[in-house]
Amino acid sequence: MEMRWSGLILSLVLLLAVFSAGCVNNSTQTTSTATTSEITVKDFSGRNVTVKVPVQRAVVLSTSDLEIIQLLNASNQVVGIPKEAEFDALLSESIKNKTVVGSMLRITDWERVLALKPDLIIDLDLKKFYNVDELLNKSASYGIPVVLLREDRLGDVPKAVELLGKLFGKEREARAFDDYFNEQVNEVKAIASKIPSEDRKKVIMIQPIMGKFYLVNGNDVLAQAVRLVGADYMVNLTFRGYTPVRVPMDKEKIIANYRDADVVILLTSAITPYDQVEKLREEMLKDEAWQGIKAVKEGNVIVLRADLGKNSFLRWSPRLAVGIWVIGKAIYPNYYPDWNEKAKDFLKRFYDLS
Repeated sequence: MEMRWSGLILSLVLLLAVFSAGCVNNSTQTTSTATTSEITVKDFSGRNVTVKVPVQRAVVLSTSDLEIIQLLNASNQVVGIPKEAEFDALLSESIKNKTVVGSMLRITDWERVLALKPDLIIDLDLKKFYNVDELLNKSASYGIPVVLLREDRLGDVPKAVELLGKLFGKEREARAFDDYFNEQVNEVKAIASKIPSEDRKKVIMIQPIMGKFYLVNGNDVLAQAVRLVGADYMVNLTFRGYTPVRVPMDKEKIIANYRDADVVILLTSAITPYDQVEKLREEMLKDEAWQGIKAVKEGNVIVLRADLGKNSFLRWSPRLAVGIWVIGKAIYPNYYPDWNEKAKDFLKRFYDLS
C-alpha cells in the first residue's frame, strides 16, 4: 500500500514536471483565413488520426507539448491549456493567458472545451496517469480528433517536433529545431566515443520528493542521456513486468545496492527546490552511512535541476538539447565543455530568452 501511495505522489509530481505523418487526403477546402487540407497522421500511440491542417484551435494538455508549439511559433493556434502551464518558465504569457481546461493531462471542464470549438486535442498516451480511453471516446462523440504523444525516449523529442510542425503548418521551423537537436546529439556522441573504457563512470540519479528518495530508473529519458554521454547507468528495475520511470527506495537499500557508483546526481523537482536538494547533498557528504557509496565518499555528488524553471534542462521537452550537455559536464567535467553558452544560445534562438 505504501508503494502505491508513493507511486501516486510521484505521478502527480512527474506530471507537473511534466510524450509521422501519414498519407495526405485529396479533399481540400478554402476558408477566409487560410487554405486547409485534411491529412492522416500516425500518432505516438500508433493510431491513424485525420486532422484539418494547419490546426488553428488546439487544446494542449501537457506543458512539454506547449513548449514545442511555442518553439514552432504557433502559440496563437492554441486555445486551451492545462493549469500546470502557469508554472513553466519557458512558456510566454500569451500561452499562459489561454483558457485553462484541465490539469494532470485530464480535461476537467468539457463545457469550456466545447465553447472554444477546438479542431484538435493534444495529450500524452499515459494510461497509468489518466483514463486515455475515456478522453478518446468523449472527444470522438464531439467530433474532435485527438493526437497522443509519448515521452519515452530521447529520440521522441525531434519526432514530436516534426509531427507538430506538420499539424500546425510549421514544417520549416520544425526542421530547423530537429537539425539543431540532432547536431547536439551527434556532438555529444563524438565526445563520448573518445572516453577511454577505464574512465567510464557508473551513475545513479536520485530525486528526493516529500522526504522520500526516488531512483531514476534505467528506462527514463534521463538515464538514456547518461548512457548517451558515455557513462553506465546502474538502476534497471522491473516489478511484475512493469518498469516505472521512478522507483521509491529507502536509504539503506540505495547504499547496499549502489555502493560502486562513481557519480550520484541529485535532482530537483516541481515541488523540491534547489536549496532543499543542496541541503540534502551536504548532509549526505557528512553522513558516514551514505559514505558507503563510493561517489559520496569521494565527494562526487552533484545537484542538477529537473523542475520547470527557465534554467532547468532535465525534463522531456526541447530542453533536452541542452540537458544532454548538462549531464555530460556533471559526469565528465574534464571531457565536456561548460554548458552555459549552449543554454544561452538555445533560449535565445528558440524561446527569445537570454
